[in-house]
Amino acid sequence: MILCARKPGRGLRRFNEASATADRLCSEFRGLDEGLTPGQALLALKKAAPYSNVPLRMVALMDLLFSWTKPQDWKAGSTPIVWPSNELLASKLGIGIRQLQNLLNQAQLLGLIAFRDSPNGHRGGQRAADGTLKWAYGIVLAPIGARYSEFTAVATKGALQDKAVSALRKRLSACRRKIRSMAQAATDAAMDIPVANEALTLAQTSCHQMRAVREISLLADCVRQLEEQQHALEKALGSAMSAGEVQKEDVQTSPEHAKNCTHSTTTNQTQSAKAEYSSGYARTRSSGDLTPSSPTPSLVDTDLEKHGITPSFINEIAPEFCSELEYGDRSWESVVALAKRLSAQHSIHSHAWNEACSTMGLHGAATAVISTIRKYHLGEVHRPGAYLRGMTNKARRGELNLGRSLHGMKETNRSSLVDPIKLPTAGTSIGAILRTGLARRSPAGQTMR
Repeated sequence: MILCARKPGRGLRRFNEASATADRLCSEFRGLDEGLTPGQALLALKKAAPYSNVPLRMVALMDLLFSWTKPQDWKAGSTPIVWPSNELLASKLGIGIRQLQNLLNQAQLLGLIAFRDSPNGHRGGQRAADGTLKWAYGIVLAPIGARYSEFTAVATKGALQDKAVSALRKRLSACRRKIRSMAQAATDAAMDIPVANEALTLAQTSCHQMRAVREISLLADCVRQLEEQQHALEKALGSAMSAGEVQKEDVQTSPEHAKNCTHSTTTNQTQSAKAEYSSGYARTRSSGDLTPSSPTPSLVDTDLEKHGITPSFINEIAPEFCSELEYGDRSWESVVALAKRLSAQHSIHSHAWNEACSTMGLHGAATAVISTIRKYHLGEVHRPGAYLRGMTNKARRGELNLGRSLHGMKETNRSSLVDPIKLPTAGTSIGAILRTGLARRSPAGQTMR
């Protein structure tokens, strides 16, 4: 008896300021205005949620609770009450029971719902034949209907704030880019303008610190200060330029010290006017051939020429990939086109192909790709792209001996072609068959005794 007197509300729902506010909102609800639907009330809550500190999980809970209501519940003289169990709500939201209880308490604290408890504390209800509520105990959604005008005003104000913040951020970004551009101009001209460093530091710091700020007054003040710095820098830079501190340098279209400078000449047949560039190499429209951007042959091209590597030679070492060379045009252009197609089919990145072309030349790159893919099909290489990059790095260091490797591959092909042993006649002895086989395996081509 003493324990009950000290804790008379033990086991019951706690009554506090939040529950009192929720009960007051329920008593103020007189039904939705004419023309409004429960869906519009829920939409007003969703629009106002980002500006009212209503978390996304809370919006999902409200959306779920609204699925149990009917339009009759929101008319004058009725109260929207739903009675799903905590187990059902937790299952549909994918959370635990305790998490759901905390979420419901938070919803009451935010003034979104209220509770109407039954005498035994259980939720339940019954509807008449026309869908109206005869009796119900559970979660009351009337506060959302009572606060419809408030939610609409909050959403409208938040949208206007978003628009103003977006405009201020655009002005801030534009001002920062302008200051960076003028500071770079001052640096390039070797002008000593103290305000340039100050404005640049302020621009970078302000843009970094104002990324998450949504208070319009702070943003407006920051933009105002930054624009003042921009105007001061423009004035200082203009004064320096008018005073003759900017030294104009003569621009030479073809300096003597520049290497590999392409001179534009006027001739009757200008090749550069017909060129299309793809992957760093020129493709002429008339022939469609790929030509290196540099006329100087690479070390790999020189090595191939030294060892007599031709398209016909490549066809001999990899006939399974060069069938079009067997019956078509045996030119380096065809080999390059074939290699580029094979590299794409075997997932060799275009960057690896372009790097190989710039280092080894088109002929060397095409030969390296075909040899790499042949080794890949033989099981000697597992990653063709990585293997090709390794060959490119060796070529860049001058350590790639591609011509000698190709001759080795040709010799391997020859040794793998073993002549079939003729079938012996019916009267041939086993000793004669063994002597014939040993004679074929001996280096001198004679039988072993």
